[in-house]
Parts: sequence; structure tokens; C-alpha cells
Amino acid sequence: MTGLEKILSQIEYESDDRCRELIEKAKEKAQAIIKEADAQAQSINEEALAAAEKKVEASRQTAESSAGLVASREILKAKLDIIDGTLERSLEVIKALPKKEYFEILKSLILKNARKGEGVLHLSKEDTDKLPVNFVDSLNNAFKRGYKVTLGDSVGIDSGFVLVYGDIDINCSFDAIAAEKRDELRDALNALLFD
Repeated sequence: MTGLEKILSQIEYESDDRCRELIEKAKEKAQAIIKEADAQAQSINEEALAAAEKKVEASRQTAESSAGLVASREILKAKLDIIDGTLERSLEVIKALPKKEYFEILKSLILKNARKGEGVLHLSKEDTDKLPVNFVDSLNNAFKRGYKVTLGDSVGIDSGFVLVYGDIDINCSFDAIAAEKRDELRDALNALLFD
């Protein structure tokens, strides 16, 4: 198991614990709503038993439905919070990787997103400052024929890169990738964490 897999496993474990905790709180809240509805129903029943029976049932169903909706909303919110937190922590983990692993991820993404022709690679100031020697040469050696990149000026991104081919900018900052894939990642993480 690689360091990244261990970290992601730990994040998943922490997310599971957090989810269970939030689900318990939502269940407690639902129980409190049901208790309150039962108390209201009993009061109505004492005033007029015959008419109250119908009202009690309607009130109970409404309360249960309301409690179910509240619980469902709380659980959904908790799931989304956990997923968003997991995404944020994943980005933090990637950004905190050792230099070699971090730049291997960048290299892989650059190779995947490069286009035919000569592009200009723009990194964040921090990444430009810690760029390994011969990184661009290793990219160009790994490219297929007709692909090439040169290193451009730093850009105002946190991490990742921007590839520029004339008028075309390919924004592969990690924040942009996460934003673009957020729904897809939410679905995948939801299936992983909650199914």
C-alpha cells in the first residue's frame, strides 16, 4: 500500500466515523420530533377522543414525514459535507506529497492533457521554485512525436499547471480539476462511502 493509498484509507476511515456520528445526531433529532408530535396528539385526544383520533393520525403522519424529511436532509447534508471535506483533504494530501511523488503526478497529468504541437507549461510560483532539474526535458522525452512543451512564467494557481497552445489554455490546476469533476467525484465517493 503506497503512502497515498494509506492516507486515502485513513481519510475514508475518518469519513466513515464522521458520517456515523452525523447520522446518529440526525436520528436523535428525528426521535425528538416524533416525541413532540406524540405529546401534541395525546393532548388533542384528551379534549375530544372521537374527533382527535383522526387528527392524531394525521398529525402523527405529518410529524413522521417531517421527521423523515429532516433526517433525510441532515443525512444528505452530512454526506455532502463529508464528500466535500474528503475532496478538500485529498487536495491537501496531494499538495503535501514529497517532491518526487508530487511531480510524478504532475508529469502524468501533463502527459495526459498535452496536445500535439508546442505548448507552454505554466506552474504556480511555488512549484516553479521547487521544479526538479530536467523536468521539462523528461516530459519532452516522454511525449510522442510532434508534442513538446517549454516552461513559461509562473501563474496565479495554488497547484497543478496550465498548458497554453496559442489561444487555447488547458487549466489543470488541482482546484480546477476538482471543481470540474466535483459531481463525478461526489457520486464515486458517495458510492464508496455510503452504499
